[in-house]
Amino acid sequence: MDLSELTIWLPTLMLVLARVAGLCVVAPVLSHAAVPIRLRYAVSVVIALAVVGTGRWVGPPAAMPTSWLPLAGLIAVEAAIGAVIGFAARLVFVGIELGAFHAGTQMGLTLAEIYAPAGGPAPGVTRRLFVLTAIVVFLAIGGHRELLGGVVRSFRTVPPATFAIDRNVLTMIVALLGASFTLALKVAAPVLAAMLLATVALGLLQRSIRQCNLLSTGLPIRALLGLAVMTLALAALPDLVEQAWTLTARELPAALSGAR
Repeated sequence: MDLSELTIWLPTLMLVLARVAGLCVVAPVLSHAAVPIRLRYAVSVVIALAVVGTGRWVGPPAAMPTSWLPLAGLIAVEAAIGAVIGFAARLVFVGIELGAFHAGTQMGLTLAEIYAPAGGPAPGVTRRLFVLTAIVVFLAIGGHRELLGGVVRSFRTVPPATFAIDRNVLTMIVALLGASFTLALKVAAPVLAAMLLATVALGLLQRSIRQCNLLSTGLPIRALLGLAVMTLALAALPDLVEQAWTLTARELPAALSGAR
């Protein structure tokens, strides 16, 4: 491959790299704080070179704009496409984190975030437990491979510099937001139901035995009961993650196929 051919494919490589980099910045697992930024950039470059080098996923080379401003606009659009794909996949973990947050709040475990000794917000223990468990399940079912394969296949569905905003994308985001909220309710439902029953029982106890100090006994009872019931949510979490990811993997290609 001579220098002139490399110059022809350079705009396409830049657009492909922008879409993959947008995915790596927002996508679950890759956007985790434990993953170094340099590793995300390295993964983006390797995938972009593989996509352009094979020639099976992109069509003819994109035309070089006459100025830098249109090229910057195309790069921003491609990065937004990758970010949308990553955001759609991330909604699964957002739902799990939301459900775990409400469960921890009802159990009283979020008091550490309010009274943090260092002055800043402390990480939620319940949220970290559920999110790390969801990440393990996501990797076990091959979600990371499907996600990277999906962004690679998106270049065949929506070639670089050919994206047009379509209502199918907005419909997909709204549907996945609703599914994320439903997932949060499913995750938090066992703990919320147990906390409601515990509140009623403690209220009846207070009415029957007024000498019982619920301020000192109610919080540990709710925490212990919530931890016992939370095991049910953790046991059901793998099936919930798999169902949510199956829905996401089905909605994404359908939405991108109409956005052309």
